[in-house]
Amino acid sequence: MESLIKRSILSGILVGIGVIINTTSSNKYIGAMLFSLALLTIIKCSLKLYTGRIGFYKTEKAKHLFVMLVCNLAGALIPTLSVALCRESVYETIAAASETKFGNSFAALFLYGALCGVLMFIAVYSKDTIITIFCIMVFILSGYEHCIADFIYLILNFSIENCGKFTVIILGNSIGSMATHFLIEEK
Repeated sequence: MESLIKRSILSGILVGIGVIINTTSSNKYIGAMLFSLALLTIIKCSLKLYTGRIGFYKTEKAKHLFVMLVCNLAGALIPTLSVALCRESVYETIAAASETKFGNSFAALFLYGALCGVLMFIAVYSKDTIITIFCIMVFILSGYEHCIADFIYLILNFSIENCGKFTVIILGNSIGSMATHFLIEEK
């Protein structure tokens, strides 16, 4: 369990670093591409990312998935909150993005979460660097929602309604990933 916790926190930290580079990049395409370093590192180092593992629900224990999710969320806050508190421009950019994200309806956030889940499953399942990079770029440039990456937005724009919307993003990521696994694996 200790290894799972450590690998999950580190995965969250890497996603948080991806959020920072994507947020601070003056070129949205370069920012989206550099974000993929997080998932590439997670895959290559066999780390534990909820959105990369939930699609493999048949082989992952439910309690392990829950631990992954909680530790990923905690890990993601370390770089994002630290940098946002040190750099006012980053804080303002993340806060503005949060208003936009949580301005969407519950249904839209579920859809964006599910589509992100499809891409995350394919990125991990393919075991191909180019596919992983493009899956990450598509999720970011399309405005799809990734629960771990979005956690800082919830923290900076916290409300009961936004907690509900964040839960919908988690459900969307999970269902999108699990459905993709079902469609790929079932013969």
